[in-house]
Amino acid sequence: MQKDRKRKKQISEGKAGYLFAAPGILGFLIFTAGPMLISLYYSFTEFSVLTKPKWNGLQNYITMLTSPSSLFLKSLSVTLIYAGLNAVLTMIFSIAVALLLNRSFRGRGILRALYFLPSVIPIVASTVVWNWILDYRNGLMNQLLRMMHLGSLNWLMDNKLIFVSLLAISLWTCGGSIVIMIATLQDVPRSLIEAVEVDGGNAVDRFRYAVFPSISPVVFFQLVMCLVNSLQIYAQSIMLSDNGSPNRMTYFMNVMIYDHAFKQLKMGLACAESWGMFVVVLLITAILFVTKRYWVHEN
Repeated sequence: MQKDRKRKKQISEGKAGYLFAAPGILGFLIFTAGPMLISLYYSFTEFSVLTKPKWNGLQNYITMLTSPSSLFLKSLSVTLIYAGLNAVLTMIFSIAVALLLNRSFRGRGILRALYFLPSVIPIVASTVVWNWILDYRNGLMNQLLRMMHLGSLNWLMDNKLIFVSLLAISLWTCGGSIVIMIATLQDVPRSLIEAVEVDGGNAVDRFRYAVFPSISPVVFFQLVMCLVNSLQIYAQSIMLSDNGSPNRMTYFMNVMIYDHAFKQLKMGLACAESWGMFVVVLLITAILFVTKRYWVHEN
């Protein structure tokens, strides 16, 4: 009798749990899983939005990997280069700034707020500001260079400088990572640092043997998230350049997919490219998790 009541109570609690979770589950099925499955089907069809999908098997994937006109490999290479550089530089910069701001000094709170403030500004608004700063003719950066008699640099139309510009914008908006690193540093056990100091270790030794092992799980998580977000770069490219200029160096994956889907109306090819990018992200994430055991210290 008591077991039956207990079982009925568990069933009713389970039904209530599913009821409360239903909006989230339905939202995932309708807005995430459903569109993903539909795009997977479209990737095997010739579909231009204006016409009905026509099954063509693996032709979109073959075109994506072999046809020079698809620019998939070019787009993938520049996206991976940017994402790799941005993830590494963001982690180094965030840790370095966090170490400085974790010290006790006058005005520390103001500096923390100043570093965090750009991260809450919408990326479109901040990119507009940077577009004005880096403008070749009247940009603030080139005006300062002319005042120092150093000439002008074409920040947005040079193959290498455009990457420097994009990385600078990204570092300017990494305040969220800095805040997380500061909070993580405050949880580093003081006893570990004191043990290194007793052994005669300097600042580098304290970071290497005490600080980094303690914060490495958070660094790993932030690295994965930063890398995935960097692979999805879009707004900065379309606002600072025209269709991937210069020389398609900013023709990132999301820019290419949007171009093929909504400008060239090659929806089937764009869906195939999206799934190709999905596989690439999975592989990169898997590689990171495999290498995790070599440098991440689990508590």
